[in-house]
Amino acid sequence: MCVAVVALTASVAEPLIASMAFFLIAIGMGAYAAVNGIPSLVVFSFIWSLGMHTWMPLQSSLVLNLAQENNKGKRLGQSFSVWSIGSLLGMILVRLIGNRFIYPYWFLIGGVAAVIAAFIMLCIGRDICHPDKPKIAFRPRYKLFYGLTFLEGCRKQVFMTFAVYALTKVYRTDVRTIALLMIINSIVNMFGGPIVGRLIDRIGEKRILMTSYSALILVFLGYATIRHEHMLFVLYCLDNFFYLSTNCLTTYLQKIADPADLTPALSMGVTFNHAAAVLVPLIGGLLWAHLGYSVTFFGGAFVVAISLLLASRVRTIPAVKRMIET
Repeated sequence: MCVAVVALTASVAEPLIASMAFFLIAIGMGAYAAVNGIPSLVVFSFIWSLGMHTWMPLQSSLVLNLAQENNKGKRLGQSFSVWSIGSLLGMILVRLIGNRFIYPYWFLIGGVAAVIAAFIMLCIGRDICHPDKPKIAFRPRYKLFYGLTFLEGCRKQVFMTFAVYALTKVYRTDVRTIALLMIINSIVNMFGGPIVGRLIDRIGEKRILMTSYSALILVFLGYATIRHEHMLFVLYCLDNFFYLSTNCLTTYLQKIADPADLTPALSMGVTFNHAAAVLVPLIGGLLWAHLGYSVTFFGGAFVVAISLLLASRVRTIPAVKRMIET
C-alpha cells in the first residue's frame, strides 16, 4: 500500500494525501468503539493502519519541504518533540480520567483528534513539494538508505516487540512501571528531539549514526546479559533516546536524493522498514521459544553491528552538487 501511495503522490498534492490519511485513521480508530468481534476488529485495524502508514513517509517529506535548507534536521527534531508532547499528554489524560469514560469513548476521542489533524493538513499550501515526481524511486544510488532503513526496522522491532515482553514476562514488571517508563521516554523525546536535530545540522549524519549504533550494541548486549530489573529499565530508556538518531536517515536521503525522488524514496523506505516488521517478530519469537530471550537480544546486537558498518559508508553530498559533478 505504501507503493500505491508513491504512485498517488505523482498527481495529488501531499497535504491532500496527508488529509486523506488522517481521515482513514479517524474512521478506523473511531470505529473501534463499535467492534463486536474479530472480523470487525481486523477490518477497522486495517483501515487505521493504512492511514497511519500513508502518513508516515509524508510526515518527514512535509517537514523537509517546509523547512529552510540549513535547519532541516532541527525541524525534524522539533516535529518529533511535538509528537512526543502529544503522546505524553495522551498518556497523562488516560491516567488521570481513564476510569470516568467507558471503553469505547476513548476511541471516539482518538478519532476526533485525527479529524482535526485532517483539517489542519488542508490548511497547508499545495505547492510546497516538487511538482514533477516519479511514481517509483527505487534507484541503486539510494541502496545505502534502503539498507539502513531495513536494518533500523529490524532493530526497532526487536526492542519494541521483546523488550517490554521481557520486563513483564521474565521480571514481572507491573503496568504502572511500564507506563512510567513510557512517560519518561516521551519527556526525553520532547527535549532530546530538537537537540539531536540541531546536532544533525551541525556535525552531520555519519557521526551521529556511528555514535548511536555503537551505544546501541552495548544496550542490546546489556539486555541479553544483565539480570537486574532496574538496570534493564535504564537500558530501555537509553534505547528510546538513541532512536532519535533515526532522523539522520531522513536528512541523509534528502541530501543525496533528487528533489523529485524524496517522497517516493521515503515511501519505499517505509516499505523496507515494515518488511522487517513482518519478519523480525516471527524469527525473534522462535528464537525466544527455543533458545531463551537472551538470544533474541544478541541477534539485535548483531543487526546493529551491521548497521554500524553501513553507517561508516555514509556520504552526504547534496543532490545539486552531485548532479553538477556527474
